[in-house]
Amino acid sequence: MVYELLETGAENAITGKYLCELLEIPARELTAAIERERRDGHPICANSGKNPGYFLAATADEMKRYCNSLLHRAGEIHKTRRACMQAIERLSGGTGANGEI
Repeated sequence: MVYELLETGAENAITGKYLCELLEIPARELTAAIERERRDGHPICANSGKNPGYFLAATADEMKRYCNSLLHRAGEIHKTRRACMQAIERLSGGTGANGEI
């Protein structure tokens, strides 16, 4: 669905807003569709900055850059979770977090 609308190469990225308009779906639906298509093996990358939007990887290097950005995001999410777990510890008087919610 989404991958069929995408161009190849970071320089041809299409914004999420434009894709939502084309597909007549909300942003959450677009995000879910892109995740499904990535998991089905489509090389869908995302850019921010100069050419924001989604595109199909033209090279293995483009795909690697996107994978590295995912690793960075995962690390940031982990840091936030760790801080939230510490807040649970404080709120519960030092009991109850044990790494699980």
